[in-house]
Amino acid sequence: MLIVEEMYLLLTKDHGTAGRARKYRRYGLAAAAVADLAELGMIEIAREGKDPQVTVVRAGMTGHEPLDAVLPALDSMSGQKISTLVGRSQLDPDTAVGRSLAQQGVVTEESRLLRGPRFMITSPAAEIALRERLGQVLAGDRQATLAEATELGLLKALNVAHGLLGPARGQLDRRELTRRIEEIAHGIPAVEAVKRRVDPFTASTLATVATSAG
Repeated sequence: MLIVEEMYLLLTKDHGTAGRARKYRRYGLAAAAVADLAELGMIEIAREGKDPQVTVVRAGMTGHEPLDAVLPALDSMSGQKISTLVGRSQLDPDTAVGRSLAQQGVVTEESRLLRGPRFMITSPAAEIALRERLGQVLAGDRQATLAEATELGLLKALNVAHGLLGPARGQLDRRELTRRIEEIAHGIPAVEAVKRRVDPFTASTLATVATSAG
């Protein structure tokens, strides 16, 4: 299963609402798609710089619907910084991922009048297995794959890791979980890009709350 498909499962409630991390959901999915495309050799992420450029290096399609859905738009954005790319609405693969998972029998698609389709998780086995693997990684019982490290890092970057991981986080409290994920996902470009997108909003919200409280 693609990184973007597994992220979709982690960020989607069983009854189909975007729910968890609704505000920044598309950043996480776009970043996961970028990570998949880099893994497949379709794009190249520069090795230098804190916010590296992304270059499309291969023509054609991947054969994966969620990735092929964003490739045309990404091709026209080649050379932009990765944090810019994950914020582009054209690179949001949400519907394409849902339909891919529907073809795999993991979710079912429901049409809604005047709104986009809604996808409901009907076969939770894949998400259960994913959460078990992430729990083993956090506990140190297995070495993280690049996909697992990216997924954990993206959850942290979206500020939803503690709530969404649930039992998978074991006995780790919020601070310990943050430290553990930073160890696992350190330096992954897609993760750093989402942090760049989300952190300014988080800081702004905290400042607003503090001002109101005062």
